[in-house]
Amino acid sequence: MTSAFPVHPQPLPDELFSSWVYRVARANGQNVFSFCYLLIPEMRNTYYNLDYVVTEQILQKLSMPLRVTYFRSRETTLDSYSGKLFASSTPKANRKACILQTGSQKNNHRRYCLQYCPLCLAEGEPYYRKVWRVSFITVCSRHACQLYDRCPRCSSPIRPLLNDVGQPHKMPFLGAITQCFHCAFDLKNTVACVAKADVVKDTILYERILREGFIKLEVGSNWIYSFSFFQVLRHLMRLVLREVVRDQEKDNIQDPDMLPHNLRYQCMSLLTGVFSNWPSQFMAFCINNKLIYSDFTNNTNKRPLIPYWLEKNIRQNLYSPNSPPSEQSVIAAIDYLIAHDKRLNASALNRLLGYEDSGVIKKVLKSYQRNKLFHLPYMRKPE
Repeated sequence: MTSAFPVHPQPLPDELFSSWVYRVARANGQNVFSFCYLLIPEMRNTYYNLDYVVTEQILQKLSMPLRVTYFRSRETTLDSYSGKLFASSTPKANRKACILQTGSQKNNHRRYCLQYCPLCLAEGEPYYRKVWRVSFITVCSRHACQLYDRCPRCSSPIRPLLNDVGQPHKMPFLGAITQCFHCAFDLKNTVACVAKADVVKDTILYERILREGFIKLEVGSNWIYSFSFFQVLRHLMRLVLREVVRDQEKDNIQDPDMLPHNLRYQCMSLLTGVFSNWPSQFMAFCINNKLIYSDFTNNTNKRPLIPYWLEKNIRQNLYSPNSPPSEQSVIAAIDYLIAHDKRLNASALNRLLGYEDSGVIKKVLKSYQRNKLFHLPYMRKPE
């Protein structure tokens, strides 16, 4: 289709793609799914994850009839964060790090993947911001209030596109973009909850880093790519999550990108100021929370395991390799196992002394077994 639509609303600042398509369809007297069916058939039946299926071809189809440049339309997509929020999309399920996940279509009703600020929705023409999909953004930096990820009346996820789906058993009408799809509550009427000042301050910093794509943590240091910085921030959320969840849930710590707002907000509250006065404040945070070097070695499956800008600062303060056991302690452990009639082998000694595969334990055990074979007493070193 090359002719322009009668009405072609332009994307608003930081508007999310699904929000823009919603406004375009309604402005032209269509619901979203009829609009997609007629103009972009490949987007049919994707209402649960519309922002994830956008491709370059789809944007090009929309640009001409809507009188908008390809670049401006691409800025509404989550892929526009590539190289800033995340290095690239994960091939599996087209997943994007630091973006709230929708999950599969079967379980998407359990995912609270879109947030909103009631004060922002009440200002001018309401629309949903792209930054509200970012997992570490938990407050509105403009109004200094907490974001919401569900309807305050019925606790349903925020899914404005479902207002265009016929649901006679739930709603007898097509709702507005600010209404809950389940109970029709107007989200603009949500009571705003004041956010902690330190969390707002950090959020302003993170949004600036996200816009610019770079960060310099201290004067005279090198520039750091924003996606590398956010990779560490996301891992810190996972670490402090152990203090947020209840004891019985610690064995089932979830991905930060799948957590509800209240848990993510608590995590960000615990992380306030962690990157200020780099690296002294970060080191103090690690010491206070008993974090060690190995806690940071699993924040990515790619090598190097730790970004260089982080590794060079924490290694000298947090890295303390295990000291090998003394021969006397190994001999004492052998005597203990024999006295208690337990199996004597390297695995049992490693478990008893708290090691995984100690060379000293193997050496002492081999010497002990050789002396025992020839009926010789094991000679203990004089103390």
